Amino acid sequence: EWIARLMRAALRQPRRGQISLTDRIDRIATHPFLGLVILLGVLGVVFFLTYTIALPLQEWLDARLTAFQRTVSAWLQPHWPEWAVALVTDGILGGAGTVLTFFPILAVFFFIMAVLEDSGYLARAAFVMDRFMHAIGLHGKSFLPLFLGFGCNVPAVLGTRILESPTSRLLTILLIPLVPCSARWGVLTFLAPVFFGRQAPWVAWGLVAFNLLLLMGVGLALSRTLLRGGREAFIMELPLYHWPVWRNVALAVWYHCLEFLKRAGGIILVMAVVIWILSLYPGSGVENIWLAAFGRALAPLGAFMGMDWRLLVALLTGFVAKENVVATLGVLYHSEGAGLRQALAETVSLPTALAFLVVTMVYIPCLATVIVIRQETGSWRWTLFDMALTLTLAFGLGVAIYHLAAGWLGG
Repeated sequence: EWIARLMRAALRQPRRGQISLTDRIDRIATHPFLGLVILLGVLGVVFFLTYTIALPLQEWLDARLTAFQRTVSAWLQPHWPEWAVALVTDGILGGAGTVLTFFPILAVFFFIMAVLEDSGYLARAAFVMDRFMHAIGLHGKSFLPLFLGFGCNVPAVLGTRILESPTSRLLTILLIPLVPCSARWGVLTFLAPVFFGRQAPWVAWGLVAFNLLLLMGVGLALSRTLLRGGREAFIMELPLYHWPVWRNVALAVWYHCLEFLKRAGGIILVMAVVIWILSLYPGSGVENIWLAAFGRALAPLGAFMGMDWRLLVALLTGFVAKENVVATLGVLYHSEGAGLRQALAETVSLPTALAFLVVTMVYIPCLATVIVIRQETGSWRWTLFDMALTLTLAFGLGVAIYHLAAGWLGG
C-alpha cells in the first residue's frame, strides 16, 4: 500500500490516446519522404548559417591578423636579421595565422552540430537514413559515425565501435574519409568565394552533395564486391525532443575548438615553418626552391588537372592536416588573407579551381585519420586500400572535372 501511494504520487500517466509533442513532431521528422526533406533542409541551414554568420567574423579576424603581422614586422626589423623577420611574419604568421581564420567557421559549425545532437534530432536523422544506408549494405546506425565525420574523421572512425557487424564496421570506416570534415569545409569556405563570388554557397553545397553521392556509389560497389555480408536489424531508442542543455553545447564547442587551436599551434605551425624553409632555399628564384622540385616531379600528373606546382605541393602538405592546404598556399604565394585571395583569383583559372576543390574534398585523409583507420581495422592492407581508393578517385574526378569545366567555362 505504501509503495502504491508513492507510485501514484510520483508517476504521471498520460490520458489514453494522448499524443505527446515528440510524437507529433516525429510524424513528420521520421516520415519516409518528409523526414528526408527535413534532413536536407537541416544540412542546408547548417551551410547557410555558417556562411552568413562565420564569413563576416572570418573577414574581421583576417583583418586583425594582417594588421598584427605588419605590426610585428615593423617592430622586429630594426632588431632582427631579415631572415628571422621573414620566418616570423611569413612562415609562422603567414601560415598558421591563415589557418586561424578558420576558427569562426569551425566554431559556428560545431555549435550547430552540438545543438542538433543535444536536442535529440540526430537520432531521427539516423532513422530517416536507414533505408538509404541499407542500399549500400549498412543500416541507420552507420549514419551516426558518418555524420560525425562532418566534424572530424578521426572521432568518426572511432565512433564505428557502436556497430556490431565487423563487415558493416569496416565498410563504414572505409567510407568515412569521403565525408568532408570541418577542415576540408574550412578550405572550401575560404577558397570558394575567391573564384565563385556570390555563387560560392551553391558551389560549396554542390561539392558536398557530390561527395555524399560519391560515398553512396563507392559504398554500393564495395558492399556488392569486396564486403558482402548479412544485413542486420536496426534497433535504436529515439530520445524525447528537448531544448539543448547550453552548458553541454558550450562544452562540446569548447572541446572541438580547443583541439583545433592545439593543432594550429602544433603540427600545423611546424608544417608552416618547414614549408617556409622549403619555399626559400636554396634560393635564386622561386623555380629553384626545394618545394618547386617536389612539385615539378608531380607536374605531369598535375597538368591533367591544370594545376601548377604550388597547388600540387599544397595538396601534398594537406596529407598531414587538411588545414595545411591554405597555410601552404599562403606561404608559397607570400601572402595571406585578402592578399592570398587576390593572388589566387589572378593566377588560377575557374576550371583549375573547381578541379582543385574537388580533389581537396576527395583525396587521401589526413595523417591522423590514417593512423586511426590502421588502429581500428588492425590491417595495413585495408588502410592502404582506402588511401589508394580515395587518391585514385580524386585524380580521376579532378581530370574529368577540369576538362568538363574547361569546355563549358573556358580556361
